[in-house]
Amino acid sequence: MKRFVVASLGCKVNQAEAASLAGQMQALGWQQAGEGEAVDLALLFTCSVTGVAARQSRQMARRLRRNHPQAQVVVTGCDLQAEPQAYVEAGCRILGRAALSRWNEIITSQDLPDKSLPASPDAGDFCPGVQAPGLERTRGLLKVQDGCNAHCAYCIVPSTRGRSRSLPLEQAAAAFAELGESGAAEVVLTGIHLGRWGWDFSPRQELAELLRALLAAHPAPRLRLSSLESEELTQEIINLAATEPRLCPHFHLPLQSGSARLLKKMGRPYGPEDYARTVRAAVAALPGLCLGADVLVGLPGETDQDFEDTRELLESLPISYLHVFPYSPRPGTRAAGMPNHPSPEVSKQRAAALRHLGQAKKLAYYQAQVGSTLEVIVEGSGLGRGANYCLVRLENALPAGTSLRVEITGCDKQESQPVLVGSF
Repeated sequence: MKRFVVASLGCKVNQAEAASLAGQMQALGWQQAGEGEAVDLALLFTCSVTGVAARQSRQMARRLRRNHPQAQVVVTGCDLQAEPQAYVEAGCRILGRAALSRWNEIITSQDLPDKSLPASPDAGDFCPGVQAPGLERTRGLLKVQDGCNAHCAYCIVPSTRGRSRSLPLEQAAAAFAELGESGAAEVVLTGIHLGRWGWDFSPRQELAELLRALLAAHPAPRLRLSSLESEELTQEIINLAATEPRLCPHFHLPLQSGSARLLKKMGRPYGPEDYARTVRAAVAALPGLCLGADVLVGLPGETDQDFEDTRELLESLPISYLHVFPYSPRPGTRAAGMPNHPSPEVSKQRAAALRHLGQAKKLAYYQAQVGSTLEVIVEGSGLGRGANYCLVRLENALPAGTSLRVEITGCDKQESQPVLVGSF
């Protein structure tokens, strides 16, 4: 029996794709290797969203080659698409994005990819991405969209993922139903530009239509959205979350900057006022809503005033937590050639200031939940996860996947992060 390992870095889309390809191998009789077991094939999904992610991807490729000298090491994902030569030089075989949808055929015929350069990411069919729950994982992942047409100045993903394309509604609903049958207590809907689901169809379809179809496809799992652009959080989606308890009251809306000048320079299709209007409308319609935001600091040309505009906007908004990223130059993007990079020290200081603000906002959001009742699903760690994404420490141990209503009696800290305390 042949054995394999799969490693994935980066986003939930990578995780979902990796799980799908692993499932195809298992269906063909391959066995996923345990710790320390020899393997015949190691498959790596790389990430290129930041310089750090690209470096970690290449380190992982070299580690797999070192740890499994007799195995075929096959590399795919965004960093492979961006810098294939780095992996060829590391002695890996490469699997371009265009070939991912043919993995079942490739592995069946043992026609493993050689070291030729990958084709354009637009050349292949939609790669499936489904991750079912497991012993330690109560949430399933369902990829319904891939690619991006936005071409923001700092982002290489449109070059590595290709054009925006969608999984048809009927196929998505069938996959959601299968996840429900497999015991998924929650399904996270994911994509590279999730809000553009359905825009490539004729006639165009909208994300809210997909959400209603998924919720109707199976009565059990609650549904959580991954990152969604603020201008694509429509009133229809907000209204659906207000009336459908299985649609989690948790949205992650990338901001990137609170400076109108920098947003325009980035190529973002909104201004600070537009973003603030969406956030406030969502919170007004959904009391207790959890709202996260991505923020980018240190973009070339970012001034002290630009940073202050960002900090002041975030302070003024009911944001629940922040993901803060220092700018990382990516070859092939417009920002890579922009002048006036802030110094690494300045970028580090700005990132630290916003992370401190994010920690304060997260603690305040958690403290505001005391006295409420949350719908909680027990995770493999033993902690509960509220529909609003808060972690809850329970008074008694319960099996993973258990769903229950919990009265929130307090807020504590666990490893410097807030955690709610609940009873049931």
